[in-house]
Amino acid sequence: MQWTSTLGAGFAALVAAGAWLLAPAGLRAQGADTTKASVQQLDLSGGGSRSLESLTGESETPLQITGFGVGSYTYDGRTDENTFAGSKLAVALFRELGDSFWFFGQLTTALSEEGGAGGEVPTEIEIDNFLVNFTPPGATNVSLSFGKFDTPIGFERDDEPLNLQPTESFNFQYARPAKMVGLIGRWNLTPSVDLAGWVGNGWNSQLDPNHGKTVGLRVGTRPTEHTSFGLAGLYGPEGEQGATFDRYLLTFDYALQPTPDVIVAGEANYGGNRDVLANGRDAKWYGGLLTLFGRFSRHFGTTLRGEVFRDRDGARTGTPQTMESLTLAPTYLLGTGREGIFANVEHTTFRIPRFQVRTGLRYDHSNRDVFESGSGATDWDISYLAELVVTF
Repeated sequence: MQWTSTLGAGFAALVAAGAWLLAPAGLRAQGADTTKASVQQLDLSGGGSRSLESLTGESETPLQITGFGVGSYTYDGRTDENTFAGSKLAVALFRELGDSFWFFGQLTTALSEEGGAGGEVPTEIEIDNFLVNFTPPGATNVSLSFGKFDTPIGFERDDEPLNLQPTESFNFQYARPAKMVGLIGRWNLTPSVDLAGWVGNGWNSQLDPNHGKTVGLRVGTRPTEHTSFGLAGLYGPEGEQGATFDRYLLTFDYALQPTPDVIVAGEANYGGNRDVLANGRDAKWYGGLLTLFGRFSRHFGTTLRGEVFRDRDGARTGTPQTMESLTLAPTYLLGTGREGIFANVEHTTFRIPRFQVRTGLRYDHSNRDVFESGSGATDWDISYLAELVVTF
């Protein structure tokens, strides 16, 4: 019967335990030493010659975690709208996967620009970057990456620590794509000349809405450590399948550092959608910006940025217009950033501080009434800003 078998098994276990307790002490010690020796073969503390880290390779290629947070206050001088916001938090992961592969990924949570139901502002979580990179053995100047990447054109980037201003320019918003998903290859032809080429979905498209792909190419040069120039071009279909049109873009970017604490940088953009107007012409846009940054002391610096963006046919903003902006941004700087993606402002040697308090005064103007004011639409706007940026 079942209960009889269970009782027998329990009785056998008690007999075995009693025999062990009555056994000579030496025999029991020998068994304990054998168990101890087996445990010592794998030192979980990480200090032994056969530690878990040494067996798995964790000590050679540890997981690196970086990120940043952004808080802000904005005041619109024309509408009196103002708000505080804990607006963004990003966490980035980097891990070498052997001699030829590495992985980089970044998740970013940010407040949505579009309000939710009941006036609540939803928080969006985005895969901001996802890259698996391959470097051929013996060819360290060549690499191939798959995933979602920052389009390597222009000067400004979408992550606040990589910029010198608390706001994005019109050129960054409308003239060119910030992100692409696909394949990108890089080749350092010489220590001062590099080449990047990529193929991917359309502009800022997580998933391609059509059957075509956009291709891009950038040639960059650094004549000196403190001088950078780049010329890039993109071409590919946009729009839903069955209603596509070809889009093109040329971008020139530059960054000059007369001294390590002074940056003169910017970009120029010229793009268009082919044969989309009623008369068969291209819908075009073009613009440029200039950014001046100076660090006057260990903790204080100032940025001045001026720009113009002309959307001749309304293809990018929805309204044919010419937009200008001028932004002054005094900044408090503290500490020096760590290694990794948030180490330097791109194309420069300027080290990103661990903590920044950026203030801003921004004036915007258009030749059309596209800005809001307390008395209706107007052709200009002024904003006052404060932004906290922390990297870790």
